[in-house]
Amino acid sequence: MKVANVIEEGKLGGPQVRMVRVAAALGDQAETLIVMPRANSGPFREMCATHGVPYRALPLTRITKEWRAALAYVLFSPWEVMRLARLFRRERIDLVHASGGSWQYKAVIAARLAGIPSVWHLNDTSTPGWVRRLFRLVQPLASGFIFASQRSQEYYGELVTPGRPQAVVPSTVDTAHFDPERDLPRDQDVPRGGPVIGAVANVNPVKGLETLIRAAARLREMGHTPHVVIVGPVFSRQTEYHRRLVALAQDLGLDRVHFVGARVDVRPLLARFDAYVCSSVAESSPVSVWEAMAMARPIVSTDVGDVARHVLDGEAGFVVPVDDDTAMAERLARLLDDSALRDRMGRAARQAVSAFSPDRVAKATLDFYQQVLPIRNHEVKHRLDGSR
Repeated sequence: MKVANVIEEGKLGGPQVRMVRVAAALGDQAETLIVMPRANSGPFREMCATHGVPYRALPLTRITKEWRAALAYVLFSPWEVMRLARLFRRERIDLVHASGGSWQYKAVIAARLAGIPSVWHLNDTSTPGWVRRLFRLVQPLASGFIFASQRSQEYYGELVTPGRPQAVVPSTVDTAHFDPERDLPRDQDVPRGGPVIGAVANVNPVKGLETLIRAAARLREMGHTPHVVIVGPVFSRQTEYHRRLVALAQDLGLDRVHFVGARVDVRPLLARFDAYVCSSVAESSPVSVWEAMAMARPIVSTDVGDVARHVLDGEAGFVVPVDDDTAMAERLARLLDDSALRDRMGRAARQAVSAFSPDRVAKATLDFYQQVLPIRNHEVKHRLDGSR
């Protein structure tokens, strides 16, 4: 089986990491070609090369609020769909896997033009109305749907044509690589002295980092002054948001908030965290949380995606309402006050993500591929019989 796994966003994030890890784990069982945009995909391409996963980088546009980019998206999308269809035929692709969420529909249309079945991988729990309307129009073209979480499946449930195959397949984490027992080099940006809490996240409003900063201010009122380390890039479209976060920390009198930028290897930073914080307003199956859990870090997370299903409030960490910096600070204070609690929850966290190994997630993905392909073969046979 030869699969083209296509994504229209080049920045390295959770979906891109999942694509590479699963493709590498599938190996010869399903030969995967990853297709990505040329723009902003340098680290993504490097990860593919490191794992020995073949890829193609094409001039794919993406929709943004910037009018020039939006205009280019409208003008060039039809040509990009045709180019994808030609690529699928030329590479003799058996199945197209459209990754990245409901707004990334080009691969689904191109697969139908090429006469190839497609699987649409949905990892959203919140989208603009126009995206939902567009998804409703295009979704009948897909042969099946993979949801990154139960919440994503619930979010899209009423929009999907009844009878189409569906599966929930979470993101993956390599617990052998993310192992707290490994001897890791020290990251020079990790502050010395005092407890450390933090997050790994692209700096953008969806990550709700203002909630984390406000929680740090409330912690100070409780007698705790941890370093707050935020690991992740600040892309050009988010410089204003980053500026507001820095100003918020200054206004609150916090001098221990550190934006340390992106890292190829986040393990040395995670190993230093006393607690990992997810302050997002929306997620599905957040890779960064699973990686922190694999590193035996206790979690304090907002109730987003399927985090509560795996953290289990009070076992591997705590789950709090979205935007509730008071509850977040209270749970963090409990962890900072009790090293035994941190250790116990950290061990439970690592155990909880053992089910997210690349091999298990790859097997679930392959099982779904094989479920979809016979349906397509049956449809082709039915059309051939009807033409006789």
